[in-house]
Amino acid sequence: MSSVNPSARSDEFPPGASEWSDALSRRDFLQLMGASFALAGVSGCARRAPKELVPAVTPPEFAGATPGEIQWYASAMPLEGYGRGILVRANSGRPTKIEGNPSHPESLGATDVFTQAAILSLYDPDRSRAPLHRADAATWNAFEDAWAGRHRAFASSRGRGLALLTEPTTSPTLLRTLHELLAALPEARWFQHAPLGRYDHDGTQDDIDFAQAEVVFAVQSDCFYHHPAAVRYGRAWADRRRVNNGRVHPPRLYAIEPTPSVTGALADVRLPASPARQRRVLAALAAALGGTSILTADLTAAETEFVRSLAADVRAHPGHAVCIAGPEAEPTVQTWAAAFNARSGTAAVHRRATVRSDADPRAAGDLAALTAAMTRGEVQGLFVLETNPVYTAPADLAFADAFRRVEFTVHLGEHVDETAALAQWHLPAANFLETWGDLRGYDGTPCLQQPLLEPLYPSRSSPELVHFIASATTRNAYDLVRATWRHAPEAPSDDHAFELRWAHWLERGVIDDTSGNPAGSPALAAASADAASSSFPSFNRSAHDDHDTITIVLQPDPNLLDGRYANSSWLQELPKPLTHIVWDNAALVSATFAGRHRLNFGDVILCEVDGASVAAPVWIAPGHADGVIALALGYGRTSGGATAPGHGYDAFRLRTTRAPWERTGATLRKLGEQHALVCTQGHFSMEGRDLVRVVAPAEAARAIEDKAPQPTMLPAWNYTGYAWGMSIDLGTCLGCNACIIACQAENNIAVVGKDQVSRGREMHWLRIDRYYDGDAANPRILHQPVPCMQCENAPCEVVCPVAATVHSSEGLNDMVYNRCVGTRYCSNNCPYKVRRFNFLDYRQPRDSTLYLQANPNVTVRERGVMEKCTYCVQRINTARITAEKESRRIRDGEIRTACQQACPADAIVFGDIHDPASRVVQRKAEPIDYTLLRELNTRPRTTYLARVINAPTPAAPAGVSSAG
Repeated sequence: MSSVNPSARSDEFPPGASEWSDALSRRDFLQLMGASFALAGVSGCARRAPKELVPAVTPPEFAGATPGEIQWYASAMPLEGYGRGILVRANSGRPTKIEGNPSHPESLGATDVFTQAAILSLYDPDRSRAPLHRADAATWNAFEDAWAGRHRAFASSRGRGLALLTEPTTSPTLLRTLHELLAALPEARWFQHAPLGRYDHDGTQDDIDFAQAEVVFAVQSDCFYHHPAAVRYGRAWADRRRVNNGRVHPPRLYAIEPTPSVTGALADVRLPASPARQRRVLAALAAALGGTSILTADLTAAETEFVRSLAADVRAHPGHAVCIAGPEAEPTVQTWAAAFNARSGTAAVHRRATVRSDADPRAAGDLAALTAAMTRGEVQGLFVLETNPVYTAPADLAFADAFRRVEFTVHLGEHVDETAALAQWHLPAANFLETWGDLRGYDGTPCLQQPLLEPLYPSRSSPELVHFIASATTRNAYDLVRATWRHAPEAPSDDHAFELRWAHWLERGVIDDTSGNPAGSPALAAASADAASSSFPSFNRSAHDDHDTITIVLQPDPNLLDGRYANSSWLQELPKPLTHIVWDNAALVSATFAGRHRLNFGDVILCEVDGASVAAPVWIAPGHADGVIALALGYGRTSGGATAPGHGYDAFRLRTTRAPWERTGATLRKLGEQHALVCTQGHFSMEGRDLVRVVAPAEAARAIEDKAPQPTMLPAWNYTGYAWGMSIDLGTCLGCNACIIACQAENNIAVVGKDQVSRGREMHWLRIDRYYDGDAANPRILHQPVPCMQCENAPCEVVCPVAATVHSSEGLNDMVYNRCVGTRYCSNNCPYKVRRFNFLDYRQPRDSTLYLQANPNVTVRERGVMEKCTYCVQRINTARITAEKESRRIRDGEIRTACQQACPADAIVFGDIHDPASRVVQRKAEPIDYTLLRELNTRPRTTYLARVINAPTPAAPAGVSSAG
């Protein structure tokens, strides 16, 4: 997706900018009006879905929906095969914003960065618009004719030689159609490819109840960010750590990981460790929990203290200590975590039958099995459905070579990606917002995927294509989904009752009256007493346990995952949660490692292991494990849209089937080159200032700031109505960046590109500052969201020569765009640096489909305008109009800013500070409430709650042995 209007790069002013000083001629006027009418018609090209949709009868409180103008529809978003319940806002029939569905247990009304950015995928101008046959334009009729002959041949052989490849899925309709295909063509084979690993390993999956967890141990797990239940987990974790009237009794979080993650940054106790060192720590912890002495000769001092503290905490909370191992951890570590939970987490860990198809007995195997079958010549026809194995396959498989040998290959996807480029047929896939479907959440809750408009281009969903493969006849997705649930155990037998139930399901977005598990797979009990007797697995010692051995750790990119979101300009320009790098991936190393190898920021190094190599720029990351090079997947794309290629390196080259996440015995060599890595934050130390304040749980009842007003020369504002304010809880903030993308989607904020970001011209109205405190080898990592503070004594207002930034009667620092002349005095005078200036014309070309996503209640700004957060003033005004029509005041919680609505941790609260019963007033009354840079006396309306760190009490050294 284009980030900057090309004309703005070549000229100082966009075309036509100098023509406004003269009177418009009749010709110019007609040309201008013609363009305006053309743009006005863009919104009319989005056609509503053909089947009757059911809107949410009770829309979100903040919506202020007017019938016929704004409507909300419940739907579901697929993410790694699981479903997230969502509500989609439709402005005059076109989807413009995604929020979480409060009725769905996996979203609880909140979202993450991937959900917020998903709206952009619908209007992506690089989406496939028609089928391709050997890279030439074709039609669906041509493909259907080509398959008809093939289908007869495969039918006569009962499907022998036919194969399908999908990602693991929880969709009941897709699974039903796949099983029907295997029944009709019993010799056909269905393979599954999970590029990001599996979350279940034996047909079951552990689900954590954080309400019962007193000790949480994360082993290479980013469970609050990259996990199918991340939003639910994040909310549950935050609820346990929320301060209430100065009281808080938070559980304690331990984390061990090779490089800082969102979850690790939240830990009360964090230990950087390579995978090999992790295994030593786990072995020592198992010994400590079993009553055996810890062999300190095997551990460093930091590792020994970590084991002592964690073991003491686990023993102090029997049944309430849980371990979460990430999908990047090796299988033995996964088994270790399951044994830990069986012993110590019986009250907080629930084991369920898996809802994803990983363990489906009708599946023929994984990508390695498919590659082997293709190499042996056993596959004559292959359908690849909405996955990109040519890019994501481990390097040792040589999947692309085997793929080329297949006689008939078909790829279904939204973009012409690496797999589509090699396939004989590429078919456009329908976006999840324009087709019917169904999915299950991580907990098993089923939800319906309701489209909001007809497909923008001729496309089909995976269930539609699977049905066509099986029968050579077409059937629309609506009928396929209805057929699945018409005969489901949850459906009433009476037709009329089913129609009522169907409408109810569509309205809520959740299929209720279910057990939360697939039919025939009842929930398993929590870890049983028999399981408690299971023993911890042992780890093999290797020569790679030492610090002087280089280990390469592969991990999903926090924004692009495995590259599936590489064409999203929003996610490309979103700062990484920990490094704040944009538009790139880097080789992360520790400061000690960099000093030992004489590496600096941006040095390009060649990482090589077993003959495979990757050249990557260096980024020195505090808190990173020594001896480890962390490489992120998802970059180095060669196709997949205009935005995807040309950024970063391809780390999949180092991946193998036996070692998908960890490569040991690597070497590195400096290439003598420099690569410009762009980071949105240039300084990471608080330099002794109290920017992010930290307290212990016992200190939460003690006031940390004098609330007495400081003297000022400025006159006081007299408010007679509403007075808006915000409180941000740093103790529950995850630092996940969902608020940034939500603000961007709500307020039509432009993407500017890597070059403009490198010049300090990023446009995000909200940022999350990250600070390191303490030892660089293992610092405390702190996050602080910084929107406009809405100062009472606003430094920006007194310096604007044209009164473009003004104080409203409700305490907002408003921006009047048509007054702004671009002096930027306000930005220079703002101590919080939250104002953004449109240096160039960042709008998209006039015929771009991206205009369909724009919020019509927010102006799309041109060049030369200062922009900033205004507490989503459009939402405030919409709620005010609704309240005035009903002759009442705006209720507390009726207005929710975009950042507040998206936050999975509910860390942001907004409301009227003149209402003593409002949540924001209650938050600001907490003793640990404080003002950022209070010494400047700007009197911000936005204040913070200090972060609560539950550091452990030093454990007694009992049971420690120094024997070798």
